[in-house]
Amino acid sequence: MKTFELKVITPKGAVIDKQVSGLYLRGSEGDLAIFARHIPFVTAVREGKCTIVYDDASDDTEAEIGAGMLNVTRDNVTLITETWKA
Repeated sequence: MKTFELKVITPKGAVIDKQVSGLYLRGSEGDLAIFARHIPFVTAVREGKCTIVYDDASDDTEAEIGAGMLNVTRDNVTLITETWKA
């Protein structure tokens, strides 16, 4: 599976900076699924569950996040969130 670089940033600093296969979370208009080579966009993020998928499914990460912003480019995704509770 193709991967992309994901950075998760909180007011306390970066909590994730890794190559991942997928990201699932809730945007301002509904649920989002982000994969490699996704069309670029920026959106507000709502608080709720966030799931990060790695090539090895046993390493998937789930967290509760606060409101924030998501910036998706062709090869990179940056999630800026108020809180991160893994």
